[in-house]
Amino acid sequence: MQNEVQILRQAMLNEVEGAEFYKISAEKFAPSGTKEALLDLASQEESHIEYLRSLSEKILDDSKEINFDPEDLKKEVPSPGIFNWDKIDEDLVRLAVTVFSVGLNMEKDSVKFYEEAKDKVENEDSKKLFDILVKWEQSHVDTLQKQYEIYQQEWWNMQNFEPF
Repeated sequence: MQNEVQILRQAMLNEVEGAEFYKISAEKFAPSGTKEALLDLASQEESHIEYLRSLSEKILDDSKEINFDPEDLKKEVPSPGIFNWDKIDEDLVRLAVTVFSVGLNMEKDSVKFYEEAKDKVENEDSKKLFDILVKWEQSHVDTLQKQYEIYQQEWWNMQNFEPF
């Protein structure tokens, strides 16, 4: 299980970097749905950090049993909810496109990380865990992709650009 612990520690670092990115990005926006959404993403990443930390502690302590049941895991750290997004000031559209593009790529990298981690472990329960972590990160990808497309369209409109 030492391999799983190393993977979970790297995963925690990935989540820390994501949380910090979302917090720093949120500082660039006036109070708005966008700022709140970024802070919500940061909070979700922090929840993931704590969950991953508790998992690695349980793995290191043979006396503690890890419950890998997918439904129970979802209850411990629920999937992200639906964000309430709003339009932002035109001056910040370019920044929003960049922030959401970077965030989207970070989340895609996290999905890839967990998919690759699954291939590195032999324990079936660990594989199930990594499947759940892929789903968490994929939900962020899906959310960020939708918002990125909205900001991308706004930017195109500001440039009087029609891609079709």
